[in-house]
Amino acid sequence: MSELKNWCTLPTSVGNFRMYDTGDEDVRLISRGDVNTLGKHPLLRIHSSCLASEVFGAKDCDCADQLRESMKLIAIEGEGIIIHLHQEGRGQGISNKIRAVRLMESDDLDTVEAFEHLGLEQDNRDYDSALDILKSLGVISVRLISNNPRKRKFLQMNDIEVVSVNTHPNIRPENEAYLHTKNQKLGHQLPLDEIPVDEDEIRFYHSDQPWGEFSNFSPHSIFIEGVNWLTVEHYYQAQKFIEPELKEKIRLSKTPTLAKDTATEMKNLQREDWAELKEDVMLKALRGKFSQHPELAKLLLSTIPKRLVESTSNDTFWGESIDGEGQNMLGELLMLVRTELE
Repeated sequence: MSELKNWCTLPTSVGNFRMYDTGDEDVRLISRGDVNTLGKHPLLRIHSSCLASEVFGAKDCDCADQLRESMKLIAIEGEGIIIHLHQEGRGQGISNKIRAVRLMESDDLDTVEAFEHLGLEQDNRDYDSALDILKSLGVISVRLISNNPRKRKFLQMNDIEVVSVNTHPNIRPENEAYLHTKNQKLGHQLPLDEIPVDEDEIRFYHSDQPWGEFSNFSPHSIFIEGVNWLTVEHYYQAQKFIEPELKEKIRLSKTPTLAKDTATEMKNLQREDWAELKEDVMLKALRGKFSQHPELAKLLLSTIPKRLVESTSNDTFWGESIDGEGQNMLGELLMLVRTELE
C-alpha cells in the first residue's frame, strides 16, 4: 500500500504518534513509530468513530475512553497501531444513531431495544479496510485492544492470530446502563464486575481508574529540590540525568507521558549509576507526594492492611502482572511510605 509512505507527526498528550495517509478519508491510521517496521505481535486497536464522545465530549458511552486508553497502552509500549474507521452508530450512520439515542431518552429503552424498534441490525460494521492495511503490512499476529469478540473472530477468520487485551471503562452514571447492555445483549466482554485476584490486595495502574491516585502519573505535584514537579513521574524521569538543563527539559514536559518520552529519547545521556539510584529516587518522590497531599495520605492509610500492587505486565521491576510475574517495587515502596505515615 504505497499511500503509507505519506505521514506526519501527530503530537498528543501521551507522546508523538505518526498519522498516515491511507488513501481513504474514512480510514485513518496512526502509529507509534514506523508503521512499516512493526514487531511480530503489535498492539492494535480497530476503532469505530464516535463524534459525540470523541469530538463533543459526550459521557453516555465509552468510545472516547477506549480510544484514549488504547493510545496510552501503545505509548507505554512504544509501538502499536490504531485504525480509526468512520462507522457511526455501530455502522448504521449518524442519522440512525441520533434516532436511536432519542428513542432511548424518550421511551426509556436500552441501545439494543432502540435498534430493534427502528428495525436496524445491531452491529453493521465491517473491518475489511482494516484487514487490507494489516495484510499490506504483513501483520499476521496482534494483541487486539478490544472487548468485542466480533472483531477478534473477524481477524481470526482471516488468518490473523489474536490475543485480546481488555480496556477498562470509566463507569459513570451516564453510561453505566449502556455498558452493562453491551455485555449482556451484545456479547461484549467489558470487565465491569472484575473480582480482585486476592481480596487482600489493591491493584492499580491507570491514573484515571480506581486507586489511580497511587500511579506515578496521577495529577499530584510535588515540591522537591526547590522546584515544583507536575507529577512523580516528572521527578523520577528527570533524575536519570546529571545535567541541570536536561532535568529542566523533562520538568517542563506538559504530561507525565511526555516526560517519560523525553527521558527515553535522551537515554544515551543517562547517568551510569541510575540502576543503583532509582529506588531511592522513587522513594523520595513518593514521600514528597504523600506528605504534601494530606488527602492522599489519608487514602493510603485507608488501605491498611492490604497489599498494594501496580498491576501491569509492561514493567517487571516496578509492577506485577495478574499472573504474579514481577517484583512490584512501586507497590513495595508505597507500603513502606504507608508504614512511615502510620
